[in-house]
Amino acid sequence: MAELLKVKSAGSGDKAVVLLHGLFGSGNNLGQIARGLIDSFRVFSVDLPDHGRSAWLASASIEAYAERIAEWMDSEALSQAFMIGHSLGGKVAMQLAVLRPELIQRLVVLDIIPVAYTERRHDHIFEGLHAVSVAAVSSRQQARHILMGLIRESDTVDFLLTSVFRNEEGLIEWRFNVSGLEAAYANFLGGLYLPDDAVIPSEVPVLILRGADSNYVPNTANRELAPLFSALSVITVKNAGHWLHQEQTETVLTMVRRHFAP
Repeated sequence: MAELLKVKSAGSGDKAVVLLHGLFGSGNNLGQIARGLIDSFRVFSVDLPDHGRSAWLASASIEAYAERIAEWMDSEALSQAFMIGHSLGGKVAMQLAVLRPELIQRLVVLDIIPVAYTERRHDHIFEGLHAVSVAAVSSRQQARHILMGLIRESDTVDFLLTSVFRNEEGLIEWRFNVSGLEAAYANFLGGLYLPDDAVIPSEVPVLILRGADSNYVPNTANRELAPLFSALSVITVKNAGHWLHQEQTETVLTMVRRHFAP
């Protein structure tokens, strides 16, 4: 199963850091963080299943993604690695911290918590992605025009367009598995899978960094997550939203390095 994941590595430190991106992304999305850590760590940037150049799963879920990450880490003999996860990647990382805590020494989660979210924030994005596919366009500019008509946020559109390619017929396609992600969306919105043998509360030290201008992580996060993680801290990053690692890169890196310090 390990070969199903596309992983890039950089740096040559003795300690390993695994980076997990969010929905519709790829390993490149945490590039600022990777570049800021390669002087001290060997950094692994993972394309989650159904994203980037990794294989698509028959059925996607937070648990299935965590299992694929665990299989890859086992194949690389990576244990007690440091880990950073943004959004969906953060949920996957926290699922792994519950199912396989021995794999993670310390964890930083960027602007997400492992609870059920009721708001469907991405339905208009799925609509735009399907519209591009149906239109059978041949240029990024044509795809952008269609997306802007449905999504309107130019930053979001530009982010999505980092995951397009031209097929053999010269038509634009998405690298991520649109139908599979849409089918799994309710699962992604949910909490963690907690089997009977789950290690609860997990003793993995977890730092959650929340964007002050984001509403993904409530002020009650410490209390809500206490049953899941025994060593949990939540810090608010000022002047930042959901993409805090891009908006306040140096601040986030400082907090990551502090959390990862011996």
